Amino acid sequence: MKKLIGVLNCVFLLCLLVGCGGGAVPPPPQPMTITSQAPPDGTIGASYAGTQGFSFAAKGGTPPYAWSWTAAAGSSLPPGLSLSAGTGAVSGTPATIGVYMVTVSVKDSSSPAKQASMTYPIAIIAQLTVLEITSPQLPIGTLGADYGGVAGYSLTASGGIAPYRWDWVATGSSSLPPGLTLTPNTGVISGIPSTIGFYSFTITVTDSESPPAQFSANFAIPVTQPGELLITTGPLPGGIVGFPYGGHHFLYSWQFYGFPLGATAGTPPYSWSWAAAPGSSLPPGLNVGSILLGGCSLACVRVDIVGGTPTAAGTYDVVVTVTDSATPPAHGSANYMIVINPI
Repeated sequence: MKKLIGVLNCVFLLCLLVGCGGGAVPPPPQPMTITSQAPPDGTIGASYAGTQGFSFAAKGGTPPYAWSWTAAAGSSLPPGLSLSAGTGAVSGTPATIGVYMVTVSVKDSSSPAKQASMTYPIAIIAQLTVLEITSPQLPIGTLGADYGGVAGYSLTASGGIAPYRWDWVATGSSSLPPGLTLTPNTGVISGIPSTIGFYSFTITVTDSESPPAQFSANFAIPVTQPGELLITTGPLPGGIVGFPYGGHHFLYSWQFYGFPLGATAGTPPYSWSWAAAPGSSLPPGLNVGSILLGGCSLACVRVDIVGGTPTAAGTYDVVVTVTDSATPPAHGSANYMIVINPI
């Protein structure tokens, strides 16, 4: 009898240690929690969260989960958006600008159900306009004088998402104007020009979108001695074979085709010429000269232009020269790149 009792005690202890029948006892479910970060901003008229979408996520409890949301106190649900009860996905097209505070809740499948809640902001913003540089032609620099005054010259842009970042790089065979700097976070060109010349460059503005948007434009800064004859025309536009070059312009009641040229100082009127830079050629079909508007029996308006109709596609590096009417005459020159595209 004592042996039997001893055997039973051993069996009982063994059952306590390893379990008797039915396998191991499963661990209890973990507490319910919502693990999602804040939802992304939405844009009026665009599918929320784009092609990738956005879904809330949870862990713990017993899947599958059931999702719901309500407006937090003093707020409302974002018009145009809905929350999928089965997946936690937010979808739709936002309809009204604003910041909406929503309380997201999730329940598991246990009985009684476990639940977790969290409050999030969802911002709906206006559609972004296209990023572009809005600065006009840059002012001339004068040797030894503060460019743009003591505060410098501020570039401007519109569209995209501010703040912007600015960069510049020399184009072609040119260089950045010695003595001048472009501050990346303000877009201010400042400094004191130290070398006379004509400097062509590309300015790029980058916004704060994710991914960021960019826009680039060509500019030029002539640096001259005070009173020196100087070409003030910015970069020459591209053209298309078979179409009048330079665009269609109105001046008073007259119209003309061509790209206007400009100069400063010296003694007007000016005469113009150009030549191909080494290794290049002049663009076939184009010329530099002056046209007279108004008939001249009563009055004339003189316009100096690059005009004509391009006949051959290509990239042409040219040197434009202006000559004034002084005795002896003064001259000013600048390098330009003209790109003519095929039809």
